[in-house]
Parts: sequence; C-alpha cells; structure tokens
Amino acid sequence: MRLIFASLVLALTGAGCSDIPLSYYDAATYAQLTGLKAEATLLVESFDRKPVADNEAKIEAATLEFRKALEYEKGKGPSNAETTEQVEKLGRLFDGDVQEYRENGPASLGSKYFREAAVVLGQAFDIAIATENLKNPLRQ
Repeated sequence: MRLIFASLVLALTGAGCSDIPLSYYDAATYAQLTGLKAEATLLVESFDRKPVADNEAKIEAATLEFRKALEYEKGKGPSNAETTEQVEKLGRLFDGDVQEYRENGPASLGSKYFREAAVVLGQAFDIAIATENLKNPLRQ
C-alpha cells in the first residue's frame, strides 16, 4: 500500500512541473473535492463489510460525482490541466477499488483491505485539495 501511495504522490505532484500556468483558486472545486473525498472514502471503507449488491447504487452515484467533477475541471481549460489530471487520477483510483471489490467481494482480500484503500484514496484527495488551496491568495 505504501508503494502505491508513494507512486500516487509522485504522479500527482509531478504535474506541478509543467509549463502550463496554474489556474485560479475555485471555491467550487475545493468544496467538490472535500465533499467527494468524504463520500468516496466512506464508501470504500464499507467495502470490507457489505456485499457488493448493497453498495451498487452508492457506487453508481459516486461514479457520477467523479465524472461531474472531471467535466467541471475540464471546462476550465488548459490552464487548469493540473487539477483536471488530479481528478482523473482520483477517479481511476476509486475505479480500481471498485473493481477489486466487485471481483473479490468483502473480506476476501483481508478484513481491513478496503479500509487501507480508503486511507490511500483519502491521502490522494488531500494532495488534490492542497493543490487547489495553494491557488487561494487568501491562504498565502
């Protein structure tokens, strides 16, 4: 898990080395990321305890929220490429957790597998949230 997290951190922060200027701080993005973090991590934590069928509606709802967040970020244009890329990576990380859950079900990967996966997902969200926060001139 730590190796996955380290790779994720490098991938998410590596976007900061591009020549594309940072976009402006967006309170809607900040609110969307923090809300989606709470929703997605809580859902992934539940994968250790609940059968897949019990979570399908929540998975679909969260997947829709990830797509909405991605479309919102894409709509801000090229200057927002870093945030767009981070939201894409968050969505892929969530999708990977869902795929593992659907293929293996609860507790087959260990009783705390998805709790740890939720921690990694939360840490990835923290990076994206911090990146957005860095754009806020009031926080500097």
